Amino acid sequence: MSVPAGKRKQSRFEASHHYYKLRQEVTELMLLDFGFSKEKYLKQLEKYRNAHASDPNVDEITGRWKKKAEAFYRWFIDRECDAVLQMLRHIECEFTAGNSIYPSDTAARTGEYCQRRKHINEAIAGCYVLKQEINYIIRTLPVDLNKYKRLATLIDEQVALYKGVRSADNKFLKPRK
Repeated sequence: MSVPAGKRKQSRFEASHHYYKLRQEVTELMLLDFGFSKEKYLKQLEKYRNAHASDPNVDEITGRWKKKAEAFYRWFIDRECDAVLQMLRHIECEFTAGNSIYPSDTAARTGEYCQRRKHINEAIAGCYVLKQEINYIIRTLPVDLNKYKRLATLIDEQVALYKGVRSADNKFLKPRK
């Protein structure tokens, strides 16, 4: 007999499975240049130019914006992809390191627990850093915010899963019989 989904106990690997879903979403967004479209940007620029044709410095303004679009396309997106990828790797490494430590019944138990907790805390902190970097990208690039709402939710869910693992680790502090 199967157990209804709402009453099932969370899998020990749920945090890892969810992380891969998060990483896949972020990777797909990076492959799409974080949602930045140079063509759309330049079309908007032409609309601005046509609407403000009588403005004496319209060429100067649109020239600066074109230069900005080139910079986005040429180096900003590449650098942000590298930074975000590094953050994702850091999160994964820290959680894996923490999850690989299983406190034993020896005198080193408390130290092992603290090491495990430190790594899981680093993974949680990495999620918050990733979220801030994504916010910076949103503020810098002219992109559609709706593409990022799901990503913010996934990061929040990942933090909750890591906190759940950390909370479940409190069992290691209780003396074994």
